[in-house]
Amino acid sequence: MMSILEEVVASGLSVPAACAAVGLSERRFWYWRARGEQGDFERHRKPEAVRPVNALMPVEQEAIRRAVACAEWADMSCRELSVRIMERDGLYVSPYSVWLYEKRLGLAGHRGKRRRMGNRRGEAPDTGGLSGPNQLWAWDITKLRTEVKYRFWYLYAVLDQWSRKVVGWLVSDREDSETAQWVWEKAILAEGLTAEQMPRSLSDRGSQMRSRSTNEFFRDLGVAQLFSRPRTPNDNPFVESLFSTVKTAPRYPGWFPTPEAAEEYFGVFIPWYNGEHLHTRIGMVTPQQRHDGSWVRILAEREVIKAQTMASRREFNCGNQVLNKKPESAIS
Repeated sequence: MMSILEEVVASGLSVPAACAAVGLSERRFWYWRARGEQGDFERHRKPEAVRPVNALMPVEQEAIRRAVACAEWADMSCRELSVRIMERDGLYVSPYSVWLYEKRLGLAGHRGKRRRMGNRRGEAPDTGGLSGPNQLWAWDITKLRTEVKYRFWYLYAVLDQWSRKVVGWLVSDREDSETAQWVWEKAILAEGLTAEQMPRSLSDRGSQMRSRSTNEFFRDLGVAQLFSRPRTPNDNPFVESLFSTVKTAPRYPGWFPTPEAAEEYFGVFIPWYNGEHLHTRIGMVTPQQRHDGSWVRILAEREVIKAQTMASRREFNCGNQVLNKKPESAIS
């Protein structure tokens, strides 16, 4: 456009008339002319796209592909797949990278449930200050369906709130205080606790939890009782989360013909939950690893693998051959 304007102005047309004919302001005309005299009309080329230094290497992309395609891992979340890739291939791939790969394949969807709770009622029980296992045990009872309508078996579960380990459980055809006390006795014996090591109890306000016999039972043991507020499941969320995991497991049968059949199922499920299930809220380690303290070493090993993988990515993507020194191990 500027060359056309210069031609018509040179042929005798005034600058205001030429600018009005093409709908351009005079100020813009003089600005463009000044830039042209300075030789500043060359277009600036955009720099070529630079490959990020942390872009995934082909071997990592293949590890993600194999993990997502693995039938054995079909029910695992992105966080679980990230840990499994680290354990199997010795590579760190973030859960977000796994999610992006699944999204490209149309496999990524919403996970979990979004719940809107009502206003809080009163003060929540004080469950903070936990520094190790066997300090606070949360427990509850859930119904198990049978082949008969309105008839249920009952799963009692005692969960260590710090490690998420199921320290005691049983299945019964009754929902009463005596059975609740029995599952606590089993948990205390299984953990080998003495009278000076008794944890606190956290439960809802069910009749089995607040009965006189249960209160006397805990008082004799020296166990302090904490109760959630009425109609506030979030005050005892970890047992609720356990029961959700139980009933949404891929192999959960949905109903049990007898209490013995339920005991047989949970005799396999509970050891799997404690010893193999990678728990999101405790750093993607198993409850047993958190309970016995081995989680510190495991997380340190993962940090080493992560650091080595990031260094390899930078070397691969930048072509920097200086990064021959591997990161020092964080394991003492």
